[in-house]
This record gives sequence, structure tokens and C-alpha cells, in this order.
Amino acid sequence: MRKMNVVCLHSEFFIDNGFVLNQSQLLFEKVYPHGKQVIFVHFVEGAEETYIEYHLGIRINAVEELMHKYIPTLNNYAEQSITLVQTPDKLGESYTKKIILTEDVELSEVISSSENFFLDTGFKWLDQMIDPIVLEQEFLHHKENPFEACNLVESAFRSTALSRLYNPEDYPILRQSFLEKINCDEMTPFTIASFLQFLDYLDNLVED
Repeated sequence: MRKMNVVCLHSEFFIDNGFVLNQSQLLFEKVYPHGKQVIFVHFVEGAEETYIEYHLGIRINAVEELMHKYIPTLNNYAEQSITLVQTPDKLGESYTKKIILTEDVELSEVISSSENFFLDTGFKWLDQMIDPIVLEQEFLHHKENPFEACNLVESAFRSTALSRLYNPEDYPILRQSFLEKINCDEMTPFTIASFLQFLDYLDNLVED
């Protein structure tokens, strides 16, 4: 079974809940004026195991467009990049990160279980996080322990941009927190210079 087949099995459910299938990227998305919600369905068929993973993403356009002016990215990545990606296991102890398919675990059961997850938890989380102020608080909460799906560099740029644009009271806190981390192994001299330029821009950003 191909990934396309597995993704299509979810189409009716996600479309009924306001999402559309992005055929070119094989993901579901719900677009807002200021960003979008994204659901990734990863189907991996390997020699040792076959499994499905779900990832939930939030993109805030202003944050992504701003940060990619200061850090190098691949062509078109700035148009597709996601501000935060999360997995079901981070949203509740009863959910797993990946579901392994075996002779005893039918694909139809997995799909039904995943749909229940989205109805109970997933859609609510996405609806909360599409609010930039709520998303900023999520980044503030994780300032000492950046998200698994985001490296330190990405977290530094996104956290400071979110706070400066949407919740300026938190900006000095996040600014200082990431300044204290810039000498770690993940920050090269180039990224340090880029981040300092980025902070200089944010420091002098005039609020509307």
C-alpha cells in the first residue's frame, strides 16, 4: 500500500472537518488569513516494521516570513515552513507517537482510532494554537527545553518573533533566555551573527 492510498483514506474525515488535501505535498491543511493548520499523515512501509505517524502543525505567516529573511533556507521552504509541529503523544498520555501495523492491528482500526484522537484532542489543540498569542505562550513554556521537532536555532527565531509581534511583554524574557544559549554547539558563528541581527531588528520594531 502506498502513502497516497493511506492519505486518501483520511480525506473524507478531514474534509468534513474543514481541511483540504494538498495533493502536491500529501497533507491536509486549513488556511486562515494569518496562517494555517496542517495535518501530516506519515505512512512508512519497511522491511522490519510498517507504521503510521501523525503530526499536527501550525504556521503563522508573519513569523515564518520574518525569520527566513535572516536564516538561509532551501528554495520555497519559507513558503511551506511550519512554526510548530507536534505529535499526538505530546498532547496526552494515552496517545502514541507512531502506530505499528501488525497482523493483529488492522489499518481500519488505526484510522478509526486516529479520527477519535482528532475529534477528542487534535482539532481542539489546533484551534487553540492558531491563535498567535496562545502559540507564543506554548513557546514561552518550552523556552528551557525547545520542542523535539524544532532545533534550538529555529526555536530561538520563532520564539522571539512570536513574542515581539504578538505578546511584547514576554519578549525580554525570551530574548534573554536564548541569548544565554547562543554559545552552544547548535549555534554556529554564522547563526549567532544572524540571530543578533534578527534581535536588533526586533528591538527596533515599531508597533502599529
